[in-house]
Amino acid sequence: MSDGNRTSSGPGANGRGGMGPPAGESSARRGRAGSLLKKADGLLMAAAGEPDPRECFRTAYLAALRGAGAVLAFTGADTAPRARSRNAWVLLQRAAPEFVMWADYFSAHSELRAALEAGLDREIGRPEAVEFHSRVGAFLHDVEDLLASAARLRPAPGWTGGMSA
Repeated sequence: MSDGNRTSSGPGANGRGGMGPPAGESSARRGRAGSLLKKADGLLMAAAGEPDPRECFRTAYLAALRGAGAVLAFTGADTAPRARSRNAWVLLQRAAPEFVMWADYFSAHSELRAALEAGLDREIGRPEAVEFHSRVGAFLHDVEDLLASAARLRPAPGWTGGMSA
């Protein structure tokens, strides 16, 4: 899934501390999370090719939202009964506290993203767009690490660890 441009630094680069997915996790949940992460990667790559810094920022923000969706799908928070908040960043904080710094970072950029979506003229310079793009890449790397750590912790089918029934 990695596009080679991501680095694991910045807010939330702490991973899950060895915790795997919740008990009873279904392969459908892992598949949905992986699919959302793949979409996020595609959006991030599209953002990199945008000549307009505002469009680069807007598309990178959408990639971050897909990354948040991947975490929510992975933790099962996307199937929980209707939560009070529908804000992805609030839901991310509740579902995966290790991502709280990322949620705060992206939440702080929500107003700018909403203004751009509404067609309002907001000035974003190339350096600001590039920095934001880089942070989204680091966030997606952390999401990828979360999904991969669960895969590494899962035993191979049929493996009993030396125990027999």
